[in-house]
Amino acid sequence: MKNIFKSIMDKKSILIGAVSILLTIDYTWASCPGDFDESGLVEVSDVLNLLAYFGCYQDCGEYDLDGDSAVGTNDVLMVLGYFGQNCEQTNPSVWTNSTFEVLFEDNVVYGSGLSHNGWGGPIMDTISLELDVYLPDNQEESRPALVIIHGGGFFGGSNEQESLVELSNQYASRGWVVFSINYRLASQHGTVPTSWLNAIGLLPDGQNIDQVLAMYPANRDAKAALRWVVSQADEYEINENHISVLGGSAGAFISIAMGASNTDDYVDELSVSEDPTLQSTNLSQEFQIQTVLDFWGGRASVDILTLLDGAVRFDSNDASLMIVHGTADPTVEYSEATSLNSTYNANGNICTLYTIEDGGHGIWGINVNGDPLWSLGFEFMVENQGLTVQL
Repeated sequence: MKNIFKSIMDKKSILIGAVSILLTIDYTWASCPGDFDESGLVEVSDVLNLLAYFGCYQDCGEYDLDGDSAVGTNDVLMVLGYFGQNCEQTNPSVWTNSTFEVLFEDNVVYGSGLSHNGWGGPIMDTISLELDVYLPDNQEESRPALVIIHGGGFFGGSNEQESLVELSNQYASRGWVVFSINYRLASQHGTVPTSWLNAIGLLPDGQNIDQVLAMYPANRDAKAALRWVVSQADEYEINENHISVLGGSAGAFISIAMGASNTDDYVDELSVSEDPTLQSTNLSQEFQIQTVLDFWGGRASVDILTLLDGAVRFDSNDASLMIVHGTADPTVEYSEATSLNSTYNANGNICTLYTIEDGGHGIWGINVNGDPLWSLGFEFMVENQGLTVQL
């Protein structure tokens, strides 16, 4: 009996030591099993209550957190994982009405990239990569983030596009922290991996080579922007578990890649020696996209990766996808929407397709069943991220 008691006390000492370390960690979870005394906080007393049942193998009640009919190490680790959490905490809030003044930060630098004298040519310049921030003037400490990516066929466009400015203000005034980004265009000839340059001969006749090659730096820059956003989560009080991406046209092609490509895609194809500006892009950060809002985009930014190495990117781990696409789109065929919808459904992923009969390209002012496009995105993000809606 004495040895058993000593073993339990040794385990308590180890676990209480672990608790003292965990006191310094800020956990943000949606719920907190382990608040046995219902104090509204998982604390030392809850850990000790659990330890009193450690080794239980029958009728363990609420202390069997993992449901394996015993109280063991996994149950202890679960409680420690929630230690210090406010059990009344909810997911980030957003507001149905335009509620907050929007604070605007212009031309914030999120990294840099190279410009060449032609594809694969000598380096001509180093370009600052910039984004605009639309910040709700509220006191929320856990806010969802939305990254907006403009279109323009990889040849033009900017985050100053009137429709995107309007979208940014709509969402920011309702609680999202919005980052509207710029990225390198075809005319700037960003650094492209040798594998892409060598694959030019594989492209079908009629394919615009400049457009295909411009996809690489554009997607590389968008990933850099998302890593920067995560690096600034504390500054902007962003909840990293609630990040969405919205894009129109070329920006939608990029957005889809942000939600479906692998972590090292559009990053590891180049070394820092080949492109020193990679060091400016928060390479140590990781991000996870929860929802993608695709307005008349397509899948080429993902499929080209598979063409180059044979590895399929679209899988069951992809972010939830909302598609808006017109059947008469002369720029990006409607078949892109149906193809994506079929792929996501086959993989068991959430995908909602809004078909605009006889709709063209860039139809930002269209209503769907009486709802503007920003409202469709609002509902989709709320539903698929479990956001708390305030009036």
